[in-house]
Amino acid sequence: MTLIATLQGKDGMVLASDSRGTIGDPRGLTAINDDQIKLFELSRYCGIGVSGSSELAAKIVDELKGILSQGGQTYADEILVQMRTLVKKLYDDWFAKFPVAERPGLQLSLAGYHREPSGNLLPRTYLLASPADFAPMLFPNGNCLAGVVQYAVYLMHRFYHPEMTVDNLCRLAAYLIAETATQDPKVGGPIRIATITPNDGYKELELKKVDEIIALNNEQNEKLKQFFYGG
Repeated sequence: MTLIATLQGKDGMVLASDSRGTIGDPRGLTAINDDQIKLFELSRYCGIGVSGSSELAAKIVDELKGILSQGGQTYADEILVQMRTLVKKLYDDWFAKFPVAERPGLQLSLAGYHREPSGNLLPRTYLLASPADFAPMLFPNGNCLAGVVQYAVYLMHRFYHPEMTVDNLCRLAAYLIAETATQDPKVGGPIRIATITPNDGYKELELKKVDEIIALNNEQNEKLKQFFYGG
């Protein structure tokens, strides 16, 4: 399983994921691996996080990158059209004998910037999910959670503010995933984080930097414990 977090602040966007893959009945896992890649750069101004069948997602992203490299699409709304057309065609070809509700589960979180005719860049976040036949869902506030979301939804409501900077959003994204991993074994492994800003585009943080963020979060958690303990 997975947790994908897409967050939007005052100076950019953050896309984050865990790296756990699971095999077996989701109520009682039989195997786990923590080397799944779930974040992908699609262009300078656009990235994607995938949850569900990671191998199917990798194939779709590979084909999508091939299409984008030929057409020169850079911005989120352009890529959205190509992505929806491709994934719908592939799923209809691969699983023609299956009703939509019985096809392998897949969620694609698209985050990036849309370019207006004036040249202004506007943040966009979309979710395409197999149970909805990959109909594009727009998240106007830019925040989208996919996968195992119940704990992260609560924490988002507690701690998110739209005036957060990208640096703060990175800390929040890491916190959402790390805290979910303490409660649900379907989420875990190394956390990966990418930032998307108008100036620098898509940049994935080095794992060392992510580890530093997690360590800082843990320090703050310990201070909170001490506050309640009164020591």
